[in-house]
Amino acid sequence: MRLQTAFRRDVQGLRAIAVLVVMLFHACKTWLPSGFIGVDVFFVISGYIICSLIIDGKTEFSWSAFYWGRTKRIVPAYGVMLAVVSIVSALLFLPGDFLFFKRSLESAILFYSNQYFSDFGSYFAPGTYELPLLHTWSLAIEMQFYLFFPLLILFTPRKYLTCMLGVMCVTLFGYAEWSMRTQISHSDIYYSLIARVPEFLMGALVAITRVGHNWSTKVSNFVGWIGLILLAFSVFCIDEQNFPGVLSILPCIATGLLIAARTGTVSKLLSTDVFVWVGGLSYSLYLWHWPVLAFIRYYTERYELGDAGVLVFLITTFLLAWLSFRWVECPTRNSTGLLAKPMRLGALLTVIALIIIGSSALNEHIEKPLPIELTRYAPPEAICHGRIIGECLRGNRTEAIPVLVLGDSHAAQLNGFFDAVVRQENMAARVITASNCVPISGFDVDRIPEYSRADCRSQIAALAPYIDQATTIVVAAMWEWQASNSAFLHAFSNFLESTTKRNVRVVVLAQIPMFDFNPLRVRRFSELGLPIKVNKNKGWEKANNEIAEIVRRYKGAEFVDFSHSAFFAKAPFYSGTLIYMDSHHLNERGAYDYGLFSAPFMKPLFTTNH
Repeated sequence: MRLQTAFRRDVQGLRAIAVLVVMLFHACKTWLPSGFIGVDVFFVISGYIICSLIIDGKTEFSWSAFYWGRTKRIVPAYGVMLAVVSIVSALLFLPGDFLFFKRSLESAILFYSNQYFSDFGSYFAPGTYELPLLHTWSLAIEMQFYLFFPLLILFTPRKYLTCMLGVMCVTLFGYAEWSMRTQISHSDIYYSLIARVPEFLMGALVAITRVGHNWSTKVSNFVGWIGLILLAFSVFCIDEQNFPGVLSILPCIATGLLIAARTGTVSKLLSTDVFVWVGGLSYSLYLWHWPVLAFIRYYTERYELGDAGVLVFLITTFLLAWLSFRWVECPTRNSTGLLAKPMRLGALLTVIALIIIGSSALNEHIEKPLPIELTRYAPPEAICHGRIIGECLRGNRTEAIPVLVLGDSHAAQLNGFFDAVVRQENMAARVITASNCVPISGFDVDRIPEYSRADCRSQIAALAPYIDQATTIVVAAMWEWQASNSAFLHAFSNFLESTTKRNVRVVVLAQIPMFDFNPLRVRRFSELGLPIKVNKNKGWEKANNEIAEIVRRYKGAEFVDFSHSAFFAKAPFYSGTLIYMDSHHLNERGAYDYGLFSAPFMKPLFTTNH
């Protein structure tokens, strides 16, 4: 048995609106500040379509036909996208970045990427806008919804169904709102199936109640315009930080009204050929638009696309979507098509699996692997970054009161630096750091990414007794980011004042030069024959000057700047060796060489009385 429901041109046009607002939002958030609600529009439409499929054929419902239909609809085009993205990722991505991709790929294949991305967080992972499978979270939620939804509809007596779905909607919207405002992080609830289920159910309620079926054209026209206005309001005015939850009701109601208003002016507008054509491509457009954006941004290392980037994005996305629709979606939907039978679909998926598996070998053979010390700034298991491991000492461990070093990852990268500096002088340094965080009292922990907040708080607590005992403290950080926050500048000034009053020497190290591009990516893209230009970023110099001005206010504090020294004259290289691991961190070899270079200048700062 083949399950189907009546085709509605206006609903297809509504799909076009949904995918276009998502694409524009992802291309540039300032164009449509709340364009993310396009995904919620899709969820409501899916709830409506799937519920219509089930209740229209309830007396002869076939479980196998339902799930086979969903499989044919989603999996082939999805699998082809995963295979192509795997190949491109294998070519473009650095080995470390490709590991993050493979983990996301595993979750995407098994349709649980919503859970993977809800827990995703790593300082050295690519930015989320560079993750080509981030968008699969919504498809994962949709597939998870399909698993239980037929059970809910078929095993609930019809007379109770409307009431039960209504209660579930209110309860789950309320749960999402409560969760965001209490103990659950925003990413957890944003990617949560439970928070999104009521959006599907809103569409299901429209199908079950058959609202709008008996409306006059006048009523449909009025309701349609209300729905369109409400949807436009949602696209521009909803705050992403407070979404989903109660606010997600607005685009859901808007979508429900537009589906119900099937005979009005708005319905006719949505039914025009151009909207119907884009709506037909909407699934493939959604599949391809985000990987195209992610690859453009990974290659350029910029979020902003520029005019040329936008043009490349649109042309590439629509071309890939049309190819996917024409050669994958259409054949698999057609019951007599090439890929309709399970054996043929299985053969296609086998080819896709082989391509995905082979992508790992491809990634490793693009370029000769670098020695590990050129790809990291220190062995992560041997440094006190985000946690305390042993005594956190570098150099001579018999030194009574070691130099205390603290800061964010720009201090953590100096573990090798202090090995070189203090060992030459028979001294010791205790290095305690945390990602994104300068672990001093008063640091604004809530402004940094969620994944680093707990580590920041623990390192602040761990450092407190060492700060009280220290005679010399070295502070290093990515000043370009830290100095942009007024709360940090206030906390940093208080730290300098309280510390220097206790006759403690404070040495503040300047941020090292920062590039607008990852040198390791330059190396890889050069191997691929791709053109790339590397320039030094300008913001770090301004931030260094701002921090230096603050430090000069306190007697006993000194700002030390090697950023314009001979060591960085040919950065990201020194003596012909790559010394950077990314655009703003030294690698392990670079950190040690930096220490050897700086040791003669640092010795007086650690030994001279003041």
